[in-house]
Amino acid sequence: MASASNPLASANLTKSLKVDAIRFLAAVWVLMYHFRPPLFKELLPHRLAFLGNALWSGSTALFAGPAAVIVFFVISGYCIHNAYQRDVTLKPINYYASRFVRIGLPLVILLCLVQPLPTGQNYLESVLWSLYCEMVYYAVYPLMRMRFRYLGEMIVGSTIAAGVMVAAVRLVGHPVCHSCVIETYGVPGTALLYAAGWISGCLIAEMQRNKAQFKVRGAYSPLTMLITRGLAASTRLLAHHLVALRVTVVMAGAFVMILLSGSNLKPAFMPIVTPDITLPFFQFLAAIWIATETVTPSDAAVWPKLAALGAWSYSLYLCHKMALSLLEMTQFDGTSRFAWFVQVALAFAISYAFYRMIERPSHLLSQRLRKYTSDAPPAPAA
Repeated sequence: MASASNPLASANLTKSLKVDAIRFLAAVWVLMYHFRPPLFKELLPHRLAFLGNALWSGSTALFAGPAAVIVFFVISGYCIHNAYQRDVTLKPINYYASRFVRIGLPLVILLCLVQPLPTGQNYLESVLWSLYCEMVYYAVYPLMRMRFRYLGEMIVGSTIAAGVMVAAVRLVGHPVCHSCVIETYGVPGTALLYAAGWISGCLIAEMQRNKAQFKVRGAYSPLTMLITRGLAASTRLLAHHLVALRVTVVMAGAFVMILLSGSNLKPAFMPIVTPDITLPFFQFLAAIWIATETVTPSDAAVWPKLAALGAWSYSLYLCHKMALSLLEMTQFDGTSRFAWFVQVALAFAISYAFYRMIERPSHLLSQRLRKYTSDAPPAPAA
């Protein structure tokens, strides 16, 4: 019905479904990264213990939580600019109230909930760094909007600045540890490190919603136009090879984990390469992937189902480790054969309950605040 009466509405619905579905998959990737895979060797017969060890090692590399967070950043930039780019003027008070209620109110409530738990605060710290970066991006977005014709310069400039920062720390500085990013660079430095991915998400939304503007001479800087043409050419090519692109993204995330690992299972010839070096490269692959997914229609029945789960992906991201903290307060045996399955099931249950009681009302309040921004007509193409 939507496709027949309003093709644009149908295309936007497809994009929304895919984005929500990818959000859910990214949240599951983070959960699997934090919980580690189950002990397959305990689930298989003793003679297949070698296979269990191989499955565990492979799964540990496969579920790259840090890479999934980078995907979150690209999607965040895409969604923020999709929501606000049609407003000729952005009312700062309404914008900041809406954004920080959406992300901050559930976070504040969760902080209060985990305080009585002995290890709750420690578990929550493992996801807070990305939320702090999100808040930085939200804060600077209204300033970016005023110079959006220079999006290319913003992407290249943030990439160069991040590279200089990493080189300075690695060559003459003192990293806290070889894999510590937020501890070494702090919130501002970490936000800078992955800013190019978030800005690229904004560029993807700008390309898709303002196609006419990109045909107007001088509407965007030459560098922005160059990056846009390259991104458009990549998406046209890769749209016919989506499965291969998805596999490449997953394998690239796994490669990030393998390079970071110091395990004896890692080939000796492979050096340890830290995420402040690998993930800034990965974010551009993630941006190409999101750009391709959002311009490629799909009638597959799996997208609406995953999108329904994606509605509470933020709660899953925030709350999944609370299950571990709660189980530690009981006599639960975390080394038992089926412990992993109990932990994961409890994490999903807690996250969904949090979504229904906390996140969803916060989202509705955020939307109410968003509506106070005037529905101004879109800017003319010329």
